[in-house]
Amino acid sequence: MMQNMCCAKADAVGALDAASVGVFAFVGKDGRPRACPVTPYVYGGEAVVSSTLAFTAKVAAVRRDARVALLAGGCLVRGRATLDVDLTSKAFDERVRHQELRKYPPSRQILAIPGHRRLLWWYVGRASMAIPLGDCTGAPGSDRMTVSFTDGEFPRIVPLDPAADVSSDEIPVPLRHEGAACLLVHDEEADMSDLRQLTLHGVVRDGIFRAERRTGSLDPSHPSTLDQLRTLRALGRAARKNRPVLARWARETCG
Repeated sequence: MMQNMCCAKADAVGALDAASVGVFAFVGKDGRPRACPVTPYVYGGEAVVSSTLAFTAKVAAVRRDARVALLAGGCLVRGRATLDVDLTSKAFDERVRHQELRKYPPSRQILAIPGHRRLLWWYVGRASMAIPLGDCTGAPGSDRMTVSFTDGEFPRIVPLDPAADVSSDEIPVPLRHEGAACLLVHDEEADMSDLRQLTLHGVVRDGIFRAERRTGSLDPSHPSTLDQLRTLRALGRAARKNRPVLARWARETCG
């Protein structure tokens, strides 16, 4: 996914709208940078990242610390996110449904299920994080491999050589930054049926990223239809467990 430079707000809107995948960086509970691949959306002239109600980690992080960054389509957007939690499908339908159908092919099957708003409430219910496009800069390169760190007030995401060897615990990075960093590699099938990510948590010293901990894998999984159904059921259970907390967050964002 080679990207182009973006500068003006109009360029950012177009670039984000065209991108199917981006990288979202935020601050963890321990104050260290975190990053994950996301589907980037645009709504109301702002960048939007959403989370289904089965996943709460990055939503909880943004509630604690609203400083975030999004790299997608060659644009790096940094700022303070505004969080909105909706347990119904209203926000999803109004803001991102058409974009998701275009960018994430598996949603076409999920949203074609009769009664999906009731059966898959956790999928159409969304926690949305909106980021103003005031701080948008060009970030040419591939977002397959990136390193995220706190630079000044906000997180920053820098594209790396996608062919770099991540099996090593010491990886050269073109940074002057010294300190905690998160190196993320993501791979997706063209139809988005298999989403893979590898995250390395560590530090940068003297232009070298030194990995301290690894999570995830880039090994293809090729999930079967039965595997996908089991995953949907597991996500539904997770969302039901999360629902009381999500309902409280929804009341707080409305209030």
